[in-house]
Amino acid sequence: MRSPGEIVSAIPFLLGFVPDESLVLISLRGRRLGMTCRLDLDDVEPDALEMLVGAVQRDNGTAVILAAFATDRSAAATTLSRVRGAMAGARLPVAEEVSVVGGRWFHEACPDSRCCPPEGTPVADHDQAPSTLALGAATGGYRVDREDLAAQCLPHRPLLTQAIRAELDHPALAEDTQPETAVEDIAAILGWRPDEATPVQYARAALRARHPGVRDVWYALVAPGMMLDHRTELVEPLHQSLAAIGAAAGDLSEDGILLDSEARNRILARLIAWVRDLPDDEPDVCMFPFVIAAMAHWCAGDGALARVLVERASALDAPRPGMLETLQMSLMHGVRPAELGWLAPQIAHHRRQQRRRERIEGARMRRRRRRGRDGRAA
Repeated sequence: MRSPGEIVSAIPFLLGFVPDESLVLISLRGRRLGMTCRLDLDDVEPDALEMLVGAVQRDNGTAVILAAFATDRSAAATTLSRVRGAMAGARLPVAEEVSVVGGRWFHEACPDSRCCPPEGTPVADHDQAPSTLALGAATGGYRVDREDLAAQCLPHRPLLTQAIRAELDHPALAEDTQPETAVEDIAAILGWRPDEATPVQYARAALRARHPGVRDVWYALVAPGMMLDHRTELVEPLHQSLAAIGAAAGDLSEDGILLDSEARNRILARLIAWVRDLPDDEPDVCMFPFVIAAMAHWCAGDGALARVLVERASALDAPRPGMLETLQMSLMHGVRPAELGWLAPQIAHHRRQQRRRERIEGARMRRRRRRGRDGRAA
């Protein structure tokens, strides 16, 4: 990005929606973008500023970009001044500082009218900039506002919601505990079967997600960083079967890791398709699918949709699991350890090491069994 105007044009792509009455902070790691976060202008108080500073420091930020979106430029300038002071106190330089009012951006730190006219510059002037076009191609665009983004996670097929609710009321649904059925349900939801997942599969997968071991399988597939040092007897056989199916479908590598960002985006979209039409009047059933989908988006770096899913889960009249509380605090404080990211090299390396240990241990067990048989024969 070659100018403050291109930064302003990039922000909706980075957030996923056009901000309104908002402060947007972008953490810089050298010359590369790090975390992007947004606060309502009214929420820029001392406690929030302390959280912002901590988030940038955890992101290993070396500088920040600040942008205030407002209907009143004086309100934007006041907010920017307060944030600039907080960053200065933490020895974090402000690389760029702009306000956006009425579709025009103003460079608050540049007095030169030749490059930054006092009447501002239209944001639309940068719609055809190379960085803007590249971001559009990479992200697929953005939503008009946060409400439009949130609508992605709300029920939109009432007949499907009704069908799922009817299946949940069927007493025989919870009696099917066969691992093979769990594999087929998860594979169908993740798009690894030729036919679209059925209402009974949506419902049965939601019911099964109440089991901690089944949730571990989900995390191993869609948020692999969660499972680096945690294994259960249930996870291994189910995960191995599903990893093989996902590899055959072209989304996973032989190590069970998503192949690329396109595969990641497909999986995220399929998770949304699963959870958005679950009936909120079945809170004990819907809670954990929302948490699974939120965890996947958080690990993928999509804090906006993760936040929306956490808000929907928090509104359910059901006990709040510890994972939901962890996600809520992590989103609030800008926590996202790099090792939790999808496609992270550490995860693939860990899986290869794990498979190598399993092969070595398997070979040892076979040798012990052979020695035992030879001793009995003697």
